[in-house]
Amino acid sequence: MGLGVLAVLRDEAHHLDRFLALLELLGPTQPWGSVFCSFYENDSEDGTPERLSSWLLSHRGSLITERLHEPRRVGRDQQRTERLAAARNRALEPLLAQDLDWLLVIDADLWIRVEQVVALYNLSQQHRQAAMVCASAIQNVPDVLGEGCWSYYDSWALRDLRGSGGITFAANPFRHPQDRWRWMAGLPVSVASAFGGMALLPMSVVRSHQLRWHGHEGCEHWAFCEAARRAGPVLACPTVQPLVLHPNPPQCSPAYAEQVRSQLVA
Repeated sequence: MGLGVLAVLRDEAHHLDRFLALLELLGPTQPWGSVFCSFYENDSEDGTPERLSSWLLSHRGSLITERLHEPRRVGRDQQRTERLAAARNRALEPLLAQDLDWLLVIDADLWIRVEQVVALYNLSQQHRQAAMVCASAIQNVPDVLGEGCWSYYDSWALRDLRGSGGITFAANPFRHPQDRWRWMAGLPVSVASAFGGMALLPMSVVRSHQLRWHGHEGCEHWAFCEAARRAGPVLACPTVQPLVLHPNPPQCSPAYAEQVRSQLVA
């Protein structure tokens, strides 16, 4: 089987040793017989495109690099999500030209072990009706309700089947009891949208349903997952937890903690 890896990067030189080492471990890892990487990069100032280009001299893959002269944007800025969507769609194009069975969408700045990628694949085999399985990256920000030193990272991409968004800075990001119970039991939760820093899905789903990212209505993953759900459930998997390590972790206020408690569905 062939695995396509899609990553969007900008000024990631300080993460590339770790990220490229992960990709090299994917090559000989079963069940994939081959790996093809597609990178999209723009406006880096730290040598990211040069490093990727050098790595691709001895690995199968493609690099699209552009100079857009755009400022870096952060958070939930609509222009940022639109640009991210466009970048992911550009990176998808070379993969569609290859004979690949699986697509792995991955954030290059996370701490991810090869065992976690394989665990996502195993979950896809255990839940064969699923169209997409998503990791659940955790960050070094304490849970807002005091339930540990880590919290779910990608809360904006997360939406439950009722349309509720994920709880930011919560170890358990769900609001409704059924979802929260499954999460605490370590069971995948069927959602309207998720990403979690890493997601795996069959290329046949991408092709047959023409999956693309769109950022004009909010998080770019919402539209991608909406299209994927035409083929089957999208699962957020609480047992696959890459790490996001903030140099200066944000802090939650007591007022926000009370707000979260008031929003939990009994």
